[in-house]
Amino acid sequence: MLTLLGGALLALPFVLPLFYVLLSMEIIILSLFSLSLNLLVGYTGMVSFGHAAYFALGAYTVGLLVKEVGVAMPWAFLAAPVVAALGAAVFGFFCVRRTHAYFVMLTLAFSQILWAITHKWYGLTGGDNGIIGIWPARWIAAPEHYYYFVLAVAGACTLVLWRLVESPFGYTLQAIRENPQRAEFIGVPVRRYQFIVFVIAGFFAGVAGALFAYFNGSVFPEFAFWIKSAEPLVAVIIGGTYYFWGPVAGSVVFKLLDTLITRYTEHWQIVLGALILLIVLVFPTGVTGFDLQKVWWRRRWNRSRS
Repeated sequence: MLTLLGGALLALPFVLPLFYVLLSMEIIILSLFSLSLNLLVGYTGMVSFGHAAYFALGAYTVGLLVKEVGVAMPWAFLAAPVVAALGAAVFGFFCVRRTHAYFVMLTLAFSQILWAITHKWYGLTGGDNGIIGIWPARWIAAPEHYYYFVLAVAGACTLVLWRLVESPFGYTLQAIRENPQRAEFIGVPVRRYQFIVFVIAGFFAGVAGALFAYFNGSVFPEFAFWIKSAEPLVAVIIGGTYYFWGPVAGSVVFKLLDTLITRYTEHWQIVLGALILLIVLVFPTGVTGFDLQKVWWRRRWNRSRS
């Protein structure tokens, strides 16, 4: 199945128009962004409403290094997730000391602080004018070439994330998610693990932000706004939080719905919200966790009892 999907992704620029190549890049970048968030939500039980902060840090690092310092694309790209991880380390130091609603509100607060800084600091970030003219290196400047770059980077990051969640570290995160008190009782340093995974999630969100900065050709304060944080969270919920590939499936559904609805109505936010709500109600475990066979057997059992 994965081999077939990989072959389809590789062949995509040859068989589809440019519009769908660009849309596919957006989906791939959102998938990586959502996978990084799911490390917190699905595997550790830490719901973050401010994950866009690290996406924005990665994007702004690229923008500032390229436009203000003149750094070449490879070095700017490598620096972006490092800066995002450092930002996550600073924010995470305070966030992981709190739980539940306090954790959620702190993540949102730090993201909004970053948004305010990027929005008001005209001398550094350009304020609401953003930073424009950020394009990939000449050797991957063509959309088709950059598509393969995005696919390769996102694919490598996905493989790393997969190995991470399937390692003893990943199983420890799931134990913390299920019962942090019991995990701490048996000797697991819960806060340390939460802090480490917070930084790792920030690192990969920074990779997604850097990819999107070059894709978009510009960086704006909206990258750190709470609405941007909602996109991967919605993708994770639609796809299924307890499934590794859930955020990927959710990203595909979310982006396709977003693209289709905006074509037909100016009130696309209302329609999109209603459809997302419907999907969540119909697929409570996410589209990845939906099992048609279980539904059939459940209906058959109910009929036999009646």
